[in-house]
Order: sequence, then C-alpha cells, then structure tokens
Amino acid sequence: MTIGTYNFDRLHETAATPEPPPRQTAPQQTGWVSPTARRFAENQARLAAEAAEDRYRVPETREQLIAMKSADQTRTYLEHRETYDQLMDST
Repeated sequence: MTIGTYNFDRLHETAATPEPPPRQTAPQQTGWVSPTARRFAENQARLAAEAAEDRYRVPETREQLIAMKSADQTRTYLEHRETYDQLMDST
C-alpha cells in the first residue's frame, strides 16, 4: 500500500548506532598555558616556598624573646632551655 511517497508495506529498519563517545568533563591538555595562569602558578609556588622556610632565630635578649610568637617562644623553651631560662630570669 502506497500513499504519496510513503510505502507501508515495508517495516522501517534503522542501522544500529554505536554508543556515543563519553563526554569530556575536563578540557584536553594542549600544553599551552595562559600568561595569567602561569603567573598565578608561579606566585603560588613562590608563596609556598616562602612559607616553608624556617625563619626561627635563637633570641639574644629578653625583648626579642618576649616579642616572639608563642610558638617560637615554646620552641626556644623546648630546644634552648638554658638560653630561655637565662633570658627570662634576668630581671
């Protein structure tokens, strides 16, 4: 049976389509980095290196010991007990 250009005698058959490729959740790595991103990464690396530096110095005067942060005072007390006692007992 034919109506217009349609032929109803045959069943419509479609070829099986393969699965579509998975969606990419992250951009592909091309090797190119924008100057802004490069500066940001370099700045972050520099800040991390500065934070990792140990700036602790053994105090030479009572004022230096008192001006230290609490953690550095504790470090002086634990690692340099004689110096700590000498500075704190000199009244």
